[in-house]
Amino acid sequence: MSTEPPIFLITPEAQAALEAEVQRSSITGGLTGGLLFGYPLDGRHRLVVSSVRLKEDVGFGQRDFALNQTRTSQQLNHAQKLAPEATYCGVWYLHRTPHQELTSEEWKQTQNLLEDPDFRFKDLVCLMLCFYRAELKIYASSFTQYQSACGQSPTPTQLQLTTDSLPTQADMTTPPAPPPTPTNWYEAPDVVARLRLEHERLAQKYHIEPALMPDGQIVLQLTPKGKHGKLVFHLACGPGFPDTAPRAFLLAGNRRHPLSSPGLVNWSEKRWLVEMADELVSWLAWTLDQHVAAAEEALSRGDYQEATDLLSAVLAIDPRTPCAARLLARAQAPLR
Repeated sequence: MSTEPPIFLITPEAQAALEAEVQRSSITGGLTGGLLFGYPLDGRHRLVVSSVRLKEDVGFGQRDFALNQTRTSQQLNHAQKLAPEATYCGVWYLHRTPHQELTSEEWKQTQNLLEDPDFRFKDLVCLMLCFYRAELKIYASSFTQYQSACGQSPTPTQLQLTTDSLPTQADMTTPPAPPPTPTNWYEAPDVVARLRLEHERLAQKYHIEPALMPDGQIVLQLTPKGKHGKLVFHLACGPGFPDTAPRAFLLAGNRRHPLSSPGLVNWSEKRWLVEMADELVSWLAWTLDQHVAAAEEALSRGDYQEATDLLSAVLAIDPRTPCAARLLARAQAPLR
């Protein structure tokens, strides 16, 4: 349960087509969106090559909607001319608000598509086009069978624009060797000043325990002051910060369980760590079932400390989480 979410890529032509749909779409009271076409490059990367807008007359947005190739055969053929491997890979929706979360109607539509018995998708690409005050922002998330079964929201992830020719599987599996990582990046005067400001802002809301790791990362252990005061999570900053996003995780036993949120996925140097910390605390409430499942997995292999740490985090967010207290008692018993 600790695997990181997939990374989505989109061709410039596919993004331009979606942007054109935004300009063509009028304000309606119903659901506005459609399907995405693409294919997996490897176990983690998905490439989107084209899309189609679906209208109400084909049942899109209705409970009994089913994916029917006869309705989209022309668009599918077009996608396969761009990339022979292309097939249905996800959905997109248009919001005329800044909010990228799926509405209940959109969530049900995405679930219907994911669970279509004729296709049996493992996961779907979800793109949310938020057009607000003449500005368009595109957010990506991954929707899995587990999230569908548990009623969870999709997991925010990265959306990257491809350049030049379409990447191939070989491109993704044989990356160039990364340059050496500097371990004294935090000594640069501008970084020192930024880290000082970050610490001052975080200290207003969180207890902080900083640590310098052997690889040069600065890891901040954070505990909220006041509400959720038993929750402990971490933010890690490395070379390139603040241009490069921090990483967030729960430390359970000796394993790091990655955390994600829209702010981390769409990080910029204008954001602050305290904003990310606040958002992560809120976002954790949407993923409690996932961490309970990870704790059950740890229990099954006898890793009682990892299970204890995960369940403690869950109960710090919501003490009423079903089964969490009972599982915590099971995990703690062997540690006494």
